[in-house]
Amino acid sequence: MTQTDGNRRTVPGAELFFGESVAQYLADLSDDVFSEEGYAEGLLLGRRYRDDLGQYVIISGVTQDMSRTADAVGWFKSSESCDIDQNDISRMVSLFGYIRVYAIAVDYAQGSMAMYSVENGAARKVPSAMVENL
Repeated sequence: MTQTDGNRRTVPGAELFFGESVAQYLADLSDDVFSEEGYAEGLLLGRRYRDDLGQYVIISGVTQDMSRTADAVGWFKSSESCDIDQNDISRMVSLFGYIRVYAIAVDYAQGSMAMYSVENGAARKVPSAMVENL
């Protein structure tokens, strides 16, 4: 698991930051999955940070190589729903254990995304921000 660094976040209300390239990758992958009526998953790569508001992450990349959990701060899926269900939580627990990880769920039919923090077997939606040039 990646280490936690101390830095002040650029958007005080956000807990998850991601680059344009991450959003583009997820959009392209979701378009492919939608046309096949399938499902895709992968890992969110990045770093954890901490400031006076608590923990946050900056996601700088994604991979579908599920063996790279040491470099990951979370998980993503592209399916027919933006919801994180118990099966998704179980999947994240199997990959990371019960530590806090982050998730991005893409609804490929609606073209929407939702961001989550998952910890101790429970998911909650978190505010996020897209950052240029990550």
